[in-house]
Amino acid sequence: MISTSQKINDFSDLFNQIDTFFLDMYGVLWNGTDFYENALNTLEKLKQFNKKICIISNMTTVHTVFCASKAPKGLIQGVHFDQVVTSGDICKAAINNHLFESLSHQNDFHYYVLGENNPALFESIAPHETKEISKADVVYFSGLGSQSFESFLPELKTALQKKLPAVCANPDVFFMQNNQKLPAQGMFADYYQKHGGNVTFFGKPYPLIFETALLKMKADKTKTVMVGDMLETDIQGALNVGLKSLLITKTGVTANILKSAETLDNILNRAKIYPNFIKNTFADN
Repeated sequence: MISTSQKINDFSDLFNQIDTFFLDMYGVLWNGTDFYENALNTLEKLKQFNKKICIISNMTTVHTVFCASKAPKGLIQGVHFDQVVTSGDICKAAINNHLFESLSHQNDFHYYVLGENNPALFESIAPHETKEISKADVVYFSGLGSQSFESFLPELKTALQKKLPAVCANPDVFFMQNNQKLPAQGMFADYYQKHGGNVTFFGKPYPLIFETALLKMKADKTKTVMVGDMLETDIQGALNVGLKSLLITKTGVTANILKSAETLDNILNRAKIYPNFIKNTFADN
């Protein structure tokens, strides 16, 4: 089937039907170390036309840490965006609401962080952390940092043997950084599920992160579009909650796939995921 997605060159093409823009971070606004050329200018333009903007990211940092880290790069709340919702925010709220007690079926539980530590998520339960996976009741999948996926296999196998419930706050299997494809914590979750493990996910494409953003923005779902570079999380996530979607094709994950000389129609047909709109880059012409 040929995609019926509408190709647009400028966001003004959508102004008569869209009031709120949900924007992915990596691959749309951010290349891993800096903002794409003219991305900040396009954000300002959207704000000048009274469009509401919420950045929705599968980053596992909480929104306060996100805002503090991007302000030195020029991203200013109120000028470039209104709100940020991260998968870290959603996961932290669940942890504070006794997620790990529920998964482990005990109040005196111990959790183990596989990968880089992310202490902001675990402030309310920090005394329950264990540094030995053999003593854990729950495992949290974090970022790989500079380590290889294979280096974590012994711990993953121990967790599987113990049948530990797992939590993953970033379903992405990989992400793009400066045109390099790097593994993300979703790779742990994918391996774990394929080998019979149970994983609780937070972030795109799951509905809660979108529903939280809609409430936070007081947005009209029928006049909201999700802009992303990844079909399986950004576009499928929008479909899951009935939002319009726009796929960016010249930066990020889809751009990387297109480098293999595959056509966009083939990519969409294989995934069976079809965005409402397609645009080369986030920055307007």
